[in-house]
Formats: sequence, C-alpha cells, structure tokens
Amino acid sequence: MSVPGASQMLPSTKLCIEIILALLCQGGLCQEPVYRLQVPSRVTVQQGLCVLLPCNFTANFESSGVPYKYWIKDDHRDTSPAVATTDPGRALREPGGRIRLVGDAPDDCSLHISDVRARDRDRYLFRFVKGDFKYSYRVTQPLVDVTELTEQPVLGVPEVLLSGQLVNVTCQAPGTCSGTPPQITWTGGFDYTARNVSVALANGSVSYSSVLSFTPAPGDDGKELVCTVTYPAVVGVSTRTAVRLHVGYPPELLPRGNCTVRGRGPGGAATCHCAAEGNPPPRLEWRLPNRTLPGHFEGPELRATSWARGPAVSGELRGPAGALANVSCAATNAHGQSQAALPVVPAAGFPLTLVLASAVGGSLVLVGAGAAVAWRVRKGRQGSRDPARAGRCQGTRDGQVSYSSKQPESTAPSRRQDVTREGGALEKKGRGGEGGGGRCYQGRGDWDQFPEENIYANA
Repeated sequence: MSVPGASQMLPSTKLCIEIILALLCQGGLCQEPVYRLQVPSRVTVQQGLCVLLPCNFTANFESSGVPYKYWIKDDHRDTSPAVATTDPGRALREPGGRIRLVGDAPDDCSLHISDVRARDRDRYLFRFVKGDFKYSYRVTQPLVDVTELTEQPVLGVPEVLLSGQLVNVTCQAPGTCSGTPPQITWTGGFDYTARNVSVALANGSVSYSSVLSFTPAPGDDGKELVCTVTYPAVVGVSTRTAVRLHVGYPPELLPRGNCTVRGRGPGGAATCHCAAEGNPPPRLEWRLPNRTLPGHFEGPELRATSWARGPAVSGELRGPAGALANVSCAATNAHGQSQAALPVVPAAGFPLTLVLASAVGGSLVLVGAGAAVAWRVRKGRQGSRDPARAGRCQGTRDGQVSYSSKQPESTAPSRRQDVTREGGALEKKGRGGEGGGGRCYQGRGDWDQFPEENIYANA
C-alpha cells in the first residue's frame, strides 16, 4: 500500500499510516483493488427457471488456512445462515443444494439458483474467509429479481402435415437448468405417443423437451395442439403453447357428380356438376375427349364456373348435350389428383328417350338422355316390310338385352307396350321403377335403309 508524500515522512509516521489504512480496509471502510468483486449488479429470472450469477473476486489468497466462500442474504450479518457456502461447518438456510456455489477456481464466486421462487428475490452478500483473513464485499451486492413465468415452450411443428404420414413434433421447455425436471404434457384430441428427451449442456445445465409422434388424418386439420410445461418444484407455476394443425391431403371427388340432360337429342341442354374436397382446396378441371376446360370458362357454347367453401370445391359446366356426352371431372392440389367420368342422367320430368341421330357405316348411332349400358346388333332382313318380322328387344334388370323375332300376340299397341312411330325411328318409353330399361320395338319403316339394327337398354 503506497502513502502519498511518504518519501518526506519519518519512517515511524509512514508505518503508522499504513497500519491505520490497513485496519480501515479490513473493516470494510475502503475498497482497494485487492478486494474487488466482479459481478452483475442485477439479474432477472422467471419463477420455476434457473439463474446463474457469474462472479469473480480478488482477495488475500496468500493468507494461511483453508479458504471458504459464503453467499448471505436478508440481514447480511456475517453470522447469518448462508444460502450457499463451501464451508461444511456452516449452517444453510435451505439444505438440498437448490442454491449453490459453482466453479472450482479459487477466485470464482458464481452462484447458481435452481427452481427459482418468489422468495429468492433479494440482494446477496459475498464473504471470503481464509485463515485470519476475513472480508465481506458490502460495496457490491447484486440483486436477484424474480418475476412471473411468461416464457412459453418452443414448439417444432411442420407448417403442413400430410394426412396418413407419421410426424414427430417437439416441445422444448423454457430455459435450461440442472434442477427438478419439468413435466411436459400434450393435449390435442387424437392418438399419440410421446417421449421425454433431456440434453446435458457444457455448462452443466440441462435442456428438457418432449417428442410427440402421431399420424394425422383429414379430420385433424384445424385442431389445436397444446404443449404444457409444469414445474413441480414450484407450486402453481406452468406455461403452455398452442398451435393450430394444418393437415394437407389429396383431393377426393364427392359422389354426387353427374350430368343432367333436358330435352331430346343432341340439341338438348346438359348441366354437369362436380364437387371435390382436399387441403389445400383443389382446382377443378373439365376434361372432354378433345379438350380440357378450367374451372372458370366462358365460350360460345360452354360455360364453366366453380366456387369454394372451406376445403370443398364445387363446379358446374353447361352446354349442349351433344358436346357433353363424355365428360370427366378432375380435381388437383399440391398433394395429388382425382378424376372420374360423370354419369349422364335425365333431368326430372324428362323421359329416357332414345333418338336416331345418324347412320354411319351401315349402323345406327343412337343418342339418349340416359347412359346406354348394353347393346345388341342384328342384321335386318332387307326388302321386308312385314310387321311380323319386326324384331323385339327386352331390357332386363341386370342391364342385358335379349332379342326375339317372335310374332307378338297383338299388333295393336297396348298400355304395357311401347308405341312405335311411323317413319322407322326407334323410340323407347321410360317407365321408371326398378326395371332394367323396359321394351323397345324397331319402327315399321323401310328395312332396306337399316341393314343393321342397334338396340340399347338404359340403366
């Protein structure tokens, strides 16, 4: 220790001054660099978590004896029970090691507090003793500030889950600690398995997390997945994080798609409907034999519109019946595609009528309001106009057609017989019910015009 102007003082005077200054510093009235404490003036920690108060100090390490370190709080008396100490003979305020000194270096005074609770909020005093040397660092007393737990768990959830594929979701508890492990629980309303994972860090603390494994389904889309972390060492302290699941799945066509026809023949009007569901909502397309139309289309003859409601998309296509005789509906999104041909059905109030359209290559081409599901072809007898030779076809319940050339018992039409029209056109009268297509007769026209006979049975 240097004394200003000592070179001009008597040796006895200089010695007295040095003794007095040493005694003052020993009593804590001065803070020379040799008794310095390097520590943050304040640290803040949330309840249930852990906090490390980093600390280094300088002291008279040359003194003989065993060195002891103490952290004291509240009344700060040197004889008060310590919150943490390396002295095995000193009583602790709270045995168990929740609050402890860490670091093996002689000048390390770092303090670690686990499972922090509200009563840990205070200023802390450090004291060092080695043999005859005793010093309390009263000038610098760090504050440990304790606040309510507001930090939330960190969820690792993919932005989009794919239906039917196993997924692993993680939930990491706030902070890192070597105290009491937290309890991590999941809620979400679906079957799952979970396992706890702990990772030891280089500083001696531990990171706690949980891994949830489950297979999402389309019905899980929009469900809330919640991870709750509870700290059992501190009563009433917990935190949670929730996330809405986004489950993607390929489109699926709904079963009500069809094309309805109003009017007779190719000149009739057709309206096709199609609906699909997927996530993200699919895009509809109308596929005709020679072209593909988007969900929204406006043309000279055809007009398409579509609209969405949640994951479901519906579409409508309007046009002439002849142009929409063979239509498929396709739905596409990022996860796949679904396509199906649309059945043709009559509109309410319109009979199932087969109409002669044209004769191509010696055969009849028939266009009907219903879907033809079976047919037979029979050579006509050229040159004959005898009604007795007119063929007759019988539709069966299974959609098959049987042919008979047997003379009908009466040539006059009855209520249960189909009426033929003059001119040779083929016509079928739909009777509804559960029958498989009713009966049809070849018209009494000139058979020389029709070398082949085409007979359809409508389902």
